[in-house]
Amino acid sequence: MNTTKACLYIRVSTDEQADKGFSQRDQAERLQIYCNQRGIDVVRIIFEDYSAKTFNRPEWAKIIGELQKTKGRCFDQVLFTKWDRFSRNTADAYHMIRLLREYEVEPMAIEQPLDFNIPESKTILAVYLSMPEVENDRRALNVIYGMRRARKEGRWMGKAIHGYKNKITEDGRKYIALVEPDASLMKWCFEQIAENVYATEHIWMMAKEKGLKIGRCGFWQCLRNPVYCGKIVVPKFKDEEEYTVRGAHQALISESLFYKVQDVLELRSIKQVERHVHGIKATTPDEFPLRGFMTCAKCGKTLTGSGSLGCRQRYYYYHCRVKCRQRFRIEVTHRLFENELRKFVPRVGIPEIFRMVVLDTFSDESAYIKNERREISNLIFQQQQRVNKSREYLLTGTISETEYNEIREDSRHKIIRYEADLKAIEERVNHDFDIESMVNNLLSHMENIVNLYINADTSGKRHIVGSMFSGKWVFDGEVHRTMELNRAASLIYQLNNRLRHKKTGAKIEKNLNSGEVPESRFELPRRCQHQPLKLARLPISPPGYLAANIYLFAI
Repeated sequence: MNTTKACLYIRVSTDEQADKGFSQRDQAERLQIYCNQRGIDVVRIIFEDYSAKTFNRPEWAKIIGELQKTKGRCFDQVLFTKWDRFSRNTADAYHMIRLLREYEVEPMAIEQPLDFNIPESKTILAVYLSMPEVENDRRALNVIYGMRRARKEGRWMGKAIHGYKNKITEDGRKYIALVEPDASLMKWCFEQIAENVYATEHIWMMAKEKGLKIGRCGFWQCLRNPVYCGKIVVPKFKDEEEYTVRGAHQALISESLFYKVQDVLELRSIKQVERHVHGIKATTPDEFPLRGFMTCAKCGKTLTGSGSLGCRQRYYYYHCRVKCRQRFRIEVTHRLFENELRKFVPRVGIPEIFRMVVLDTFSDESAYIKNERREISNLIFQQQQRVNKSREYLLTGTISETEYNEIREDSRHKIIRYEADLKAIEERVNHDFDIESMVNNLLSHMENIVNLYINADTSGKRHIVGSMFSGKWVFDGEVHRTMELNRAASLIYQLNNRLRHKKTGAKIEKNLNSGEVPESRFELPRRCQHQPLKLARLPISPPGYLAANIYLFAI
């Protein structure tokens, strides 16, 4: 009589071993006793520490591989304590039982024995297999509901993102907190991208040089994550749409800054598709501080720079692509640009006018804030009305459900951003900053702008250029035609143009219309020899935006 040979399969997952006491040693002991009592020869003992949701388990794969090699002659039975040790997936379990029986190997649970020759045993097997699966599904559902509830309460689930660290309170409650220096570096990245000067990837490279340890893909994911502005995303689940809630953690940046970064990233994505514009590189060879800031007057492409070896030395040029053949010597280009910078040096008397205008504007900021609040509230109301009208159109069959969902989602995103703007207004009201010192620093830098530029290194030169010019400019070899300027630099430039023929010490008459921002104006004297004082009107940007431009170049 041949002795029955068996393989003992002992499986346990970490949570089961901790919670229910399904230790591997206990299972092995019971299986050994069962085999000794029945004279079964144990040829192999397999220990598995893996989930039973699928059969993609390392040790089980070895069992199947050995059966395939020996055609099932290595053992006759696979023994385990209960059917939930074998599988917690009914469909996979039936398939695996069929596969084992093809190799003439019988799976058997010693505490839940079944005779597969009896048809009714299949019904009992279905119960044994389905109950663990139901238990798993219920546990998974409880975890989903628990994590969703935690998200609704504003708690971040999982590993902390860059700039934050996982922590636990004394009562065992988990949370995330800011950690340095990653927090400051991530904040710096958001601020740099919002300025819309350098390419995003080069900002990431600069941050890595400063000590930020993060990959390229991870960096892009972080930039899109609203956790940094104090929001937690509650994902879509069944009939409940995705939405965001206020997080319980400390925000790293303001909501307005976060959404401004999103606008910059989306705008760059559109430009990359339509015009292949990738932004300005943060780093460049020392010979080409203006590379990436200029566009070709002939074809509109961005000018790059390179050197060519002559008979005795290397000559450097800014040039367009090969087919365009536009090329300019760097000496001429730099000299013309320095001449262009001199236009922004405030003329005699301009600093007093500029200081007066800015301080006057900010002294009457309350009226502007009131108007801005009202305008944003109206925009929010318009979006709400838009959703209500689209709902009516949906009920009457004018639009489809898909169109209605698109309108509602678009309005929801706009309302979120408008609410972020409202919050930024409140923060600005509560934020006490010394605008007079900022204006004085700005004027001091502008008065020495040419020397600052000439004496700065390449990185400093590019910072000055990026701070003053909001976009690229056209260069035809003779003239730098600027397109977009920093608001503060633009204001000084306009003042210089308006007063370049006026004498120093002219009397200044103020028109306090700062409460009409963004339509506010300041007035400048325009005297003729036989005419009374006439006033020229020039635009002023809103106080908050003007302050940002002043701060950008004043630091």
